[in-house]
Amino acid sequence: MKPFLIDYFIDRESFIDLQIDFLKQDFVYSMNSEFFPSFERALKKEDFYIEEQVPLSYSEDPNGISFTMQKLYFYKTYLGTIIHKLSSNYLNDFYNYIREDLLESQKDRRKFLNEGKKRVASIIDNINQFNFIDFRLLTELKSQLCQIEFAINSPTLYNDKYLKIDKLALHKWNETDLVTFFHFLRTQKVIDFISDAELGRFLERSFCVENHEGEVSSLDSLNKRLNDLKNVNKLNDRSEKRLSDLFKKFSKY
Repeated sequence: MKPFLIDYFIDRESFIDLQIDFLKQDFVYSMNSEFFPSFERALKKEDFYIEEQVPLSYSEDPNGISFTMQKLYFYKTYLGTIIHKLSSNYLNDFYNYIREDLLESQKDRRKFLNEGKKRVASIIDNINQFNFIDFRLLTELKSQLCQIEFAINSPTLYNDKYLKIDKLALHKWNETDLVTFFHFLRTQKVIDFISDAELGRFLERSFCVENHEGEVSSLDSLNKRLNDLKNVNKLNDRSEKRLSDLFKKFSKY
């Protein structure tokens, strides 16, 4: 995962990294960085600025081709923009990483969540080391961190069913039952005929299976199962019986 903005607030050394990264955005420096010496690693508590290139207003330059230089102050302006987006910066990537990389492994997800909790808690516990920041900004910094802490401590992050809310969970059915059912619909022309690959992808995107312990698992390689059913031209006996028993219940309504 890429670094988060909250990493700038781990300690004063990381905050110096933020100040140096800010200095590197200076227009003259960015155009000729190889001619400048390395920045001194010293914490700046007084405000300082860089110059950035900005376009002239329309009244000054209707053609939009001219620019002027403008001062951007670290404490007065820049730091606030960083602090205001701390939670969104962290949580967007945090949730995406869970969904894209940890959805199928509760063990890895739990490890990641526990590490995240410790990381954020440590930053919160040591936040007063930044008491040289304007009180309003320091209060906002604490608020942003509390939003992150609240979100990552949600018990739903350990719940597969919640994370896979965009899929329908099948109860008392396994993936063989699902494949058997849709294969039957296809052969009976209840649904349009589509290839095993297309039907398999649709089922994998739309369904997941919940076992008796409430654990939810995604489906994969369903195209191969569909192909096997098509080749043997015979339904799975157990699945066929479960499906038959299910539809017999219609007569009771």
